[in-house]
Amino acid sequence: MPVHLDTSDTLRFERRASGRTPVSGSVMALFADQHGPSVLTRLELVDSSHDGLGFRSPVEVQPGDRFTLYSGGIPVAHGAGTVARCIPEGSHYRLGVRCEQRRAA
Repeated sequence: MPVHLDTSDTLRFERRASGRTPVSGSVMALFADQHGPSVLTRLELVDSSHDGLGFRSPVEVQPGDRFTLYSGGIPVAHGAGTVARCIPEGSHYRLGVRCEQRRAA
């Protein structure tokens, strides 16, 4: 999946030490919590940092929910982690997620 830089839509107030890099693209994400059914949805990638990613989502999820990312029509997970924040933004939600570091087998 090609990633393109876009400087027009990053969050203005940074709370983290590492900066964010504006990017664009889309992925499918499976969100799961301990209390309800899993949700599969397409996310728009907005920015990235050393520890996580920023997305625009059509569905609301809760901080602490687990996620798995899928892209490019390949049925193998490309990333996983935890939702750090979910903020309403117009008709969508702005998500901040923490990604787990992948370990070699």
